Amino acid sequence: MFEKLNKRLFYRKIHLEAPLLRERIAYLRNLEKRKRSYHYLKVVATYLLLVVQHLDLKENKQVPITEIDKAADGWIKHKYKHPRKNIASAKYLKSLFVMFATKWLTDIGRLKYPSEVGILYKLYSRYHFLHKHLTAPMLQERLKYLQYWKDNGAIPLTLKRISAYLLLIIDYLNLENKKIVTVAEIEKAAEKWAIAENQHWRKPGEYSKFAKQRFIADATRWLKMINRLEEVKPEEIKFVKELSGYINYMRHEQGLSERTILSRDFHLKNFLTLVSKVTDKLNKLDCLMIDGIIEHKQKIDNYARVSIQDYTSIIRSFIRYAEHKKWCRRGLAASIKTSRVYKHASLPYGPSWEDVKKVLAKTEGKHPTSIRDRAIIMLLAVYGLRCSEVVNLKLDNLDWKNELLHITRAKEGKPQLFPLSKTVGNAILRYIREVRQNNCCQRNVFICRRAPFRPLSTAGVYMIVKSRWHGLNVQLKHYGPHSLRHACATHLINEGVSLKEISDHLGHQSLETTRIYAKVNLTELRKIADFDIGGLL
Repeated sequence: MFEKLNKRLFYRKIHLEAPLLRERIAYLRNLEKRKRSYHYLKVVATYLLLVVQHLDLKENKQVPITEIDKAADGWIKHKYKHPRKNIASAKYLKSLFVMFATKWLTDIGRLKYPSEVGILYKLYSRYHFLHKHLTAPMLQERLKYLQYWKDNGAIPLTLKRISAYLLLIIDYLNLENKKIVTVAEIEKAAEKWAIAENQHWRKPGEYSKFAKQRFIADATRWLKMINRLEEVKPEEIKFVKELSGYINYMRHEQGLSERTILSRDFHLKNFLTLVSKVTDKLNKLDCLMIDGIIEHKQKIDNYARVSIQDYTSIIRSFIRYAEHKKWCRRGLAASIKTSRVYKHASLPYGPSWEDVKKVLAKTEGKHPTSIRDRAIIMLLAVYGLRCSEVVNLKLDNLDWKNELLHITRAKEGKPQLFPLSKTVGNAILRYIREVRQNNCCQRNVFICRRAPFRPLSTAGVYMIVKSRWHGLNVQLKHYGPHSLRHACATHLINEGVSLKEISDHLGHQSLETTRIYAKVNLTELRKIADFDIGGLL
């Protein structure tokens, strides 16, 4: 082999006397069988000689990638030995050394690397990029984040993008010299990256809003995972002890759901923050102070009558508990008055059934998002489900054999059984077969289309429905998922279905809740309007 590549006896002797002769010859012959050129074989032979000269390869020693990097740096200092010394830069020479060393050592089974870096070997086929990511700082932390995304179903292209951004984050945030990073520092670095002009895909002076968002998202998630992000301390409020006691009372004595407790906790924190601005003790709180806070919510925060009623109800309940604990004066809860809301004062304002058909027509097509949105809107409109009931729907709730749909009602958590209609069932089945990522561990029917795969949130479903109403020129008071529930109830009323059947269909606990839909029975109202009563007067 070396007789063909080196005609000069001096150079041929150096190759023949160097270590691992058999392995080098076998590798070169393998390249020759693959019809590599004479010039390429000669370059490879030269680099293999340099590799065995600068690396310790005795006694079948496994060579880590870091040692190859050090050997390449050591050789670069004496690069005058390279035959192409006049045209090759130090960076280029180093990349060639690392590439040929890594390929050859992998071929003979002498390259050592931790098992977890296998994800990088699958992502990068070019040894220059592989080496760049393997030798960059914070390798273990980066691998942990990449593995998290891979476990959640991220495709190789997404993993490559994330891997590249992690190197940018380390560089722009100077993470080698910092332990904790603030949110403000991330935003500043993202802004700097968004206006960087050394990127070949950007025009000079171009600002990339998308690049900034990507930078912030990956930096925030990654640094939070590895505990390098400064925790944002919540706004301190007084009366923390009293609020904690009331939360325990709601949870353990009243038996309220976590969702209800979370909602009340939000409003009470707001209330106690406003209270702390006028007094530092609850026993100094009086009815005039509370009235001022309620007036502030109504006039400044523009709370509606119903919202004010809910807000004051939560406050009254807390003050009543505080009276029992002797934290505030007696009779204060009874003095809290709220705005009057008349029973059945407002009509359920929903779209007509013809408008619902327009929304469904807008979701027709082969696009994955349309297939998913069609299944969601059908569940909301046909069965009148609440948004949270669609979000919490599990694969196990679909009984395909018996064509049944099992629902757990959001209120009271009561189970309910529906016959699975063919149209809705086909829409859900199409979504599961063609769109849903079924290789993830999530059991919810509707999950995010992009990794990390997780159940859709109620806010996500709200935006899906709202976006589908956009452009239809339908005037509604609310454009969220609940509008379809109202449309379902109104449609059933107009079709002559009894209030009891509608109440059972919607999962109402009382007929009084369903009775308000009788006021929008437009079909019967038109009959009354058309009735000729002239002869009776």
